[in-house]
Amino acid sequence: MTFINRNIVEQEINNIQNDSEFQRAVSNIKVGKFERDTGNPDYNDRIVYTKRLRTFIYNPAVLNVVFGDQELKEKFFRAFGYKGKVNFTIYPKCWLRDLPLLDIGENVYLGDNILLGSNQVSPDQKHLVVGTIKIGDNCIFNQGCTLAGKSTMGNDCIVGFESAIGFGNTIGANTKIGERVTVGHCNRIGSNVTIGYMCKIGRFCIIEDGVEIEEMTDIPSYSLVTKEGIFSRRKKANKIDMNKRNPVKAVA
Repeated sequence: MTFINRNIVEQEINNIQNDSEFQRAVSNIKVGKFERDTGNPDYNDRIVYTKRLRTFIYNPAVLNVVFGDQELKEKFFRAFGYKGKVNFTIYPKCWLRDLPLLDIGENVYLGDNILLGSNQVSPDQKHLVVGTIKIGDNCIFNQGCTLAGKSTMGNDCIVGFESAIGFGNTIGANTKIGERVTVGHCNRIGSNVTIGYMCKIGRFCIIEDGVEIEEMTDIPSYSLVTKEGIFSRRKKANKIDMNKRNPVKAVA
């Protein structure tokens, strides 16, 4: 069994905080699309930042000390550029990056194996797209959840075990996402929505407030989901008669 000395961990965090060159790189962590070339100063700063962050993230024994001490936890997050609230729960077995781009609300619970992935590589692996992640107060993410960049979640949401939420999603307050749900990219999910176990939400969907989706439902991309059913959004907006929507059959 390995025991980590708190004073040593705190000294390393202080060194990071007082390293002016590293803090310059921290200040350059930002949203955008970056060429994956170390000759690109913005991308190179990301490499410098990530390498140092990994010395903590890849060492759960160190994070166990950091996350178990509120003062040390705040020092750690501030040293890596996080500006939000720090009274949230998080466990050592996690993957975080781009802390300056995270905004985690009060009393949020992030279970084991959580992944907050603020960047996504392009299909040809030549570029990174980087975006912010905002999580509202009192949200709960159970074990093994993933939330990608350019995403916002309102207050009082619950995300079930091993659910994955892609890039560019907006999720309203008090929404409940069941276990092993997959939410694709660029969806707009309203408030007070319930998504059942093992549902699959495609891309560019709109789910209106208060909708309840039964477990194992497959919502096609470009769908509008209302309390009346699932409808296609592929028609031009100025041609849609909102009182005569054509339903799309859901696979359940």
